[in-house]
Amino acid sequence: MKLRTAYNTILILASLGLLLSGYLSYWNIWGPSCHQGPLSWLVSCGGPQKVLIFGLPTCVYGFFMYLAVATTAVIGLTTNRHRPAFGTLIGLGALGTAFAGGLMLYEIFVLKLAFTTVPACVYGLVLYLGILGAALAARRSTSWTQAQPPTTSPPQV
Repeated sequence: MKLRTAYNTILILASLGLLLSGYLSYWNIWGPSCHQGPLSWLVSCGGPQKVLIFGLPTCVYGFFMYLAVATTAVIGLTTNRHRPAFGTLIGLGALGTAFAGGLMLYEIFVLKLAFTTVPACVYGLVLYLGILGAALAARRSTSWTQAQPPTTSPPQV
């Protein structure tokens, strides 16, 4: 996968994640709950019960994680520092996958929340798997070897 294609793919996935988690954050913080929002036919967050971490809905953490992914992708697109950018994207993709996957398992199997449509954490898991996959594919297809300066032998006297 070409670097530019990978960055653009990751940026699109992160933008979708920002929209999803931003929507959920809005309805969970300022609205009654996301199950009453205008997109409740598309995404479910388990009814009026909110899953909180340190007093904030989980989607708020997802929003800032997607923001970090999008920022890193933009930095990668606009600079030549691809190796650190993809290392960071792989780390964020793995962290996001673990977060969304763990949250999905917790909400479905531990809390046994009643979802009316696809749970929001499933969408998050799919987006993070896409981010992680694109970052790994780009890193695998790109040579990370640094160009070595030409070696010259000292002049013979």
